[in-house]
Amino acid sequence: MISDFYRDNRLIMLVIYSIMFFLMAFAILLKCNRKSGLKMARSLWLLAGYGITHGLNEIVVIAVHVKESQMSDSVLFALHTLELALKALSFIFIFWLGIYLVLGYYKKYDFLKIIGAAMSIGWFGLVVYALMFHGEPLYLALADNLSRYMFAAPGFLLSGVGLWLHVREVEAFRIPYLVRNLKALALTFFIAVFAVGLVANEPVLWPATVLNRHTFLETVGIPVIFFRSLFLLFTTYFVIRIVDVFEVEREFRLEEALRRQVLSHERERIARELHDGIIQSIYGVGLKLEQATILAEKRLKEARTQINSAKDDLNSVIRDIRDYIEELKPVDLSPVSLREGIIHMVGEFRERAIMQVELVFEGQQGSELNIIQINNIIHALQELLTNAVKHSRAENVVVNVKFNPEEIIIRVDDDGEGFDPDTLKAEAPGGEKQGLRNVFNRVSMLQGTVAFYTSPGRGAHFEICLPYRKLGLSGGFFINDPEYFKRQAN
Repeated sequence: MISDFYRDNRLIMLVIYSIMFFLMAFAILLKCNRKSGLKMARSLWLLAGYGITHGLNEIVVIAVHVKESQMSDSVLFALHTLELALKALSFIFIFWLGIYLVLGYYKKYDFLKIIGAAMSIGWFGLVVYALMFHGEPLYLALADNLSRYMFAAPGFLLSGVGLWLHVREVEAFRIPYLVRNLKALALTFFIAVFAVGLVANEPVLWPATVLNRHTFLETVGIPVIFFRSLFLLFTTYFVIRIVDVFEVEREFRLEEALRRQVLSHERERIARELHDGIIQSIYGVGLKLEQATILAEKRLKEARTQINSAKDDLNSVIRDIRDYIEELKPVDLSPVSLREGIIHMVGEFRERAIMQVELVFEGQQGSELNIIQINNIIHALQELLTNAVKHSRAENVVVNVKFNPEEIIIRVDDDGEGFDPDTLKAEAPGGEKQGLRNVFNRVSMLQGTVAFYTSPGRGAHFEICLPYRKLGLSGGFFINDPEYFKRQAN
């Protein structure tokens, strides 16, 4: 029987019970960032307060359980009073947690703060008055009943509702396990409304006279403390899992900042290329047409040649503009995997470019990737293929994507003209090498590395290594060894 097991091992169970309260509290205090942009972050310290005060309450219970036979009545009464105060304070923490979680979404319910303050002050005033003038155990049981009905039951209910409201905020990170654990924690709090808030220890007030730990044991055959222990176990587990959201948020903000930096560099590059490339070409076409107008009056044949040349230049400019438009088109990869996204992107590239692109996959993806990782990998690979066409003038490109247990390795090899790697050290005219810098920035954003070898007339070879879990921050580096990629290929 569970009740017999709990009775025989009550002290051990109480010790484990108190440790779990402190574990939950410290998990929140160590990881919770109150400066976070998440509304939930401004309230979770109250859940930590609940864990610490209720853990201290259990320590007092353990002390009474161990030394009760050696204590005088006055000491026992003082310890029971301290136990009541800590327990009630823990319920008040939960009550205010629920208020702040709900107010995070519904400011119009600001009056809940006034109600909460009035109830907290009223309870403490009533208890102090009763214990000062009627210092009897009956009033301790009465105060315990009131603390559950006034704070625990409505507190867990409001907290469950508030946590469920915050699910939509966590969904923005698109990490399913965080959403699942937050929903599970909310459901656990709804169950606690009954197990902790409504089932009283002593039958003093109604409904405690009907629903208390004694009638619960008689009806169910299992002590209510067993269900409270399960509630604490699940709460601690879900809280430890949920506080990961602050680390995810930190990474998300960092990635967002780096993405804005890459976007800024992209805009600068496109602005330079438009100014130094397309605008200059259009200006040249205008000069040819102006010269053709002058020649048309005297030398018609030369004028026609100029006009045909201008038409060819305009067609070239139109092709360049189309290429820029293709680069600027947003790609929504949210519903696809990395493999599907690469296949789709390379397929579209083959249709537009006069170049053979061989795509090879090896192994199986070892871990889940989020949308930020997928988008940046796709865009980095797209940039390398674009460079192979526009600058390297390659005829053949081989893309090899290898999924390892801890990382992804992407190799891109072309047979084009290559370039002098020293040109990356200085700002190239017209932002010519900005595309590669964007590749380095994107890979650094994912805390991966880019190794490459190139030289004039020997093509360009890139190797991108990306960890599934982000460990450090790196960039691109040059390998001055033309045999490196041949060895890797073998």
